[in-house]
Amino acid sequence: MKRRNIIRMTEGGKVSMPLNDVWMTKEEISDMFGLPEATIYRAIRAIYKNKELYEHETLEKVPFPKHEKQGWTIDVYNLDMILYLTYKLPSRNAQIFRRYMMNKAYERNPYEHICIIVDDVDFTPKTK
Repeated sequence: MKRRNIIRMTEGGKVSMPLNDVWMTKEEISDMFGLPEATIYRAIRAIYKNKELYEHETLEKVPFPKHEKQGWTIDVYNLDMILYLTYKLPSRNAQIFRRYMMNKAYERNPYEHICIIVDDVDFTPKTK
């Protein structure tokens, strides 16, 4: 990972999303949602413990600035984890961000094609 991108949210609830992959620390997530870092930590641990998301898919360890030679790292989490946290945390900012992401998901070009893949399923009624 060369460069981390973080989501920014103003006190008024305006969201600024980067165009590239999002990777944020617990501290950055806690600032965005307006919750203590310990609350974010406990929620993430519970998500991993319950196998709702997996560390190998949502967590990266990046070198700690100014301490790369000592091998220090910081845990950063991707957009999957951040979005999942919005459903777990009792925060107005988490709710605002979830709504923002849902609105983005529903925005699409009306001329864009949608592809639906249906598995090879036999829909004929079974006779006894």
